[in-house]
Amino acid sequence: MRESARGEEPGKTRRRGPELVAAIHRAVLAELAEHGFRGLTMDGIGTRAGTGRAPLYRRWKSVEELVLDTVTHALTELDRPADTGDLRTDLLAHFRRLADGVLAGELGGALHAIIGERARYPELIGAIRDQALRPHLDAISATVRAAAQRGELDEATVTEQACAAGPALIVVHSLIGDAPPGEDELADIVDHVVLPSLGYRKDQRR
Repeated sequence: MRESARGEEPGKTRRRGPELVAAIHRAVLAELAEHGFRGLTMDGIGTRAGTGRAPLYRRWKSVEELVLDTVTHALTELDRPADTGDLRTDLLAHFRRLADGVLAGELGGALHAIIGERARYPELIGAIRDQALRPHLDAISATVRAAAQRGELDEATVTEQACAAGPALIVVHSLIGDAPPGEDELADIVDHVVLPSLGYRKDQRR
């Protein structure tokens, strides 16, 4: 029976407040990864989360609104600027979060499912880009600008393209490969693409 495959039956576990919201968010990611965006329904989400449709519609008017909230929440902890005082270390921390925290696991599967529907749901894709993914890129930019202020590189080299090059390569690697890049691949992206594009020289530090 589909209910047992998706988790608890409605009403089996009573959840409220943050606990219920967390269960719903987990259910959305699991449903997206397993059934794709077109197979996503409020009934399926509610069944997997162990709740009914009513609590879902009280908070979210549509599946699209619920998906946007879920993805934004999942990425909240991933958009903090890294600040160890060393640009290479900070960039590796950012890119590791992107590879392991965003593109791997159920969140990665959910994002692939959503992106595959970009032609049918351009507004949702745009909202996810602006509200969920853009803060992550902004955090990388903040890290690079902090390094420029420390004297690790010239501020004139800090461009949007240079800051986005690493994430773009990581996403491409994830799309065409079997998995997101590992530690060695991330180090290559930092050492051979991002740092050179920024004109990084360790001996420039003041």
